[in-house]
Order: sequence, then C-alpha cells, then structure tokens
Amino acid sequence: MLWNRNFILVNLGNFLMYNAFYMLLPILPLYLANHLHASESIIGTILSLYTIAALITRPVAGFWLDKASRKPLMMCFYLFYISMCLSYTLAATLGLFFIIRFVHGIAFGCSTVGINTMAVDIIPWERRGEGLGIYTSSTSLAMATGPLISLFMNENGIEFNTIFIAVFCVGLTGFLATANIKPGKDVQRSNRKFSISSLLLRKGLPVAAVMVLLTFGYGIITVYLSIYAKEEVGLTQGTGYYFTIFSAGLVAARLSSSMILRSGKYIMVFALGIISLIIGFFIVAFILNPTAFYSSAIFMGIGYGLISPTAQTMIINLGEDTERGAANATYLTFFDLGVGAGVFCGGIIAQYSNYSTAYAVGFALTILGLVYLLTLIRKHFYKYRLR
Repeated sequence: MLWNRNFILVNLGNFLMYNAFYMLLPILPLYLANHLHASESIIGTILSLYTIAALITRPVAGFWLDKASRKPLMMCFYLFYISMCLSYTLAATLGLFFIIRFVHGIAFGCSTVGINTMAVDIIPWERRGEGLGIYTSSTSLAMATGPLISLFMNENGIEFNTIFIAVFCVGLTGFLATANIKPGKDVQRSNRKFSISSLLLRKGLPVAAVMVLLTFGYGIITVYLSIYAKEEVGLTQGTGYYFTIFSAGLVAARLSSSMILRSGKYIMVFALGIISLIIGFFIVAFILNPTAFYSSAIFMGIGYGLISPTAQTMIINLGEDTERGAANATYLTFFDLGVGAGVFCGGIIAQYSNYSTAYAVGFALTILGLVYLLTLIRKHFYKYRLR
C-alpha cells in the first residue's frame, strides 16, 4: 500500500523542509544587494557556496545512511538544517554571511539525502517510480508557496530578520512531522568500508551526469529570477507568481508521469521533459516581455517535473537495496553540481553581459543533454538496470 501514515508524513516533512529552502532563495540576493551592498558576482559566489557545501557533504551522508539506523541520523540532519535557517538573523556582514551560508549548505546536503532515502525505504519497490513522482511533487508545492510567501512579505515591507524567523518556524513544523514517522522493519545495512569510491553509486554516474547539463539553468531561475524580472523584463511586482506557475507544471507533470514510469518508459519521459525545458529556456532567453516570462514557467515546470523523478528512479534502479543512500546522494550531488554552476556562472555572466545570455547558455546545455540521453544514457541504463 502506497498511501499510508508514513508516506503522508514523509511528504509533509519534505514539503516543509523545501518550503523553508524556497522561502530563502529569492530574498537572499535581495538581502545581499540591498542590505550588505554586494555586487552581482559576489552574490553569485556567496550563494553558490551553499551548493558547494552540499556537494561535499551528500556523498558522505549517503554512506552513513546506508551504514547506520536511518531515522535517528536523518532527524539529526533535519534539526541541524532548520537551526541554521535562524542563523541568518546574525548575518550582519558579508564575511559572516559567507560562513553561515556554507554551514547551512552542509546541513541541507545531509538532510535532503536523509529524507529522500527514508522516502525510498517507505515506498514499495514495485511502485517506486509512481511513489517518487508523488513524493517529489511535495517539493514542487514548496516551490509554489515558498517564494510567493517570502517575496510577498518582502514587497510589503516586512524586515528580513522577521522573514528568517518565519522560515525557521516552517522548518521546525516539518521536523515535528517527520519525527512522527514510524519506520517498519530495518532495511539491510551496507557492509562497505569507507572509501572515495564507495561514496557514490558508480553505475549511476552516467545517468546522474546529465543532470549537470539540465540543472545549470535551474540554478539561474531559482536565485536570479527576481532581479532578471525587474531589470530585463520590466516587472517590479508579482515575480513570485512565476514560481506558482512553475510549480503547477511540476506537480501536473510528476503526477501524470507517475503511472507511465510504473510501466518502465523512462527514456521516453526523460526525453519529453528535456524537450519541454528547451522550449522554456528559448522563451525566457530570447523573448523579453511579461507574457513570455510567465508562459515560460509552465514549460520549465513540466520539464523539471518529468526529468527529476525519472532520473532519480533510474539511478536507484541501478543499485542494490544496500546502496539506496549512495544512489540518492549520487542523484542529488549531480543535480546540485549543475545548480551550483548556474548560480556561480549566472552572476558572472550577468555582470559582463546580462541574465538573458545566462539563460541562453542554459538553453544550449539542455539541447546537449537531450543528445547525451539518446546516445549514451539509454544504452547504459538498459544494460545495467537491476529492476
């Protein structure tokens, strides 16, 4: 049975964790620019630290989740993550913000691997594609509500520190929900010894690698959208609605594709997702008006809604049951590698050109990702898949 108490609670815990994450994303560039007077390149560098920290941490977190009792370790990660949300109230200088952002990235990397791995444990293996499609929809709903709430608060004159406290309260609610999950029988633990090669799922690397190409533009969207909308599209308010439309596409795509994934048509769903991204990035890079801006959101949402659960399910299906932590760490690490590259390079590209040029780079990389999927990933997956 898929819909049980544990599945509902893990979805709620994930939704509130990511709600806190997405509440922070659009206001931190504004905080750095308006409150700490940082330049665009400095903003990109500092915000990319979050992803760099998560990249370093996630493989190690995945290894220990395969070795230790899952829930207690995951709860420690979650508590670490929400505690760091509150620390932004202390970020009075760029140097202090630098440190806080890096440590928060470590906490985020650990907590997301933890809750994703617990979700895989809860979902019956025969309904994994369907279950992950539904589970990741909770992340999409968070993307719809998080930026909308924080940008609304900011546009109505609420102080940054008050927003940071609200973010902490949202995360704390998610922690309490997750604490009520009652794990079933303990899954088989890995007996692997710690080594660099054991931190990631080797067979999953070719599939995970395409996510770097596909999430480069995602990093630019999530961090720089409000600045792009104001400077290049001419929108001074209502930017948060982009994320609402984006998330509607995400949820619709993930729910509608869940049954298709159950039938095993992974490559078809993956390819359709990338094609939708290509359309979305073309619009946002080359057609600069409010109508095009909002219409691109639906294509972006559908694209990421199709590729994210598909890629995650494919990587998990390439590993043994004792490698679930490593499989999730592999997927999330490469996802964030692309996001981090987008955040870092997006700020630099915008400083020397503009954000439209940065989105054009994302457009080119999605085309390359489609070619990579059809020529290399398809063959590798069907050769090495275990289920």
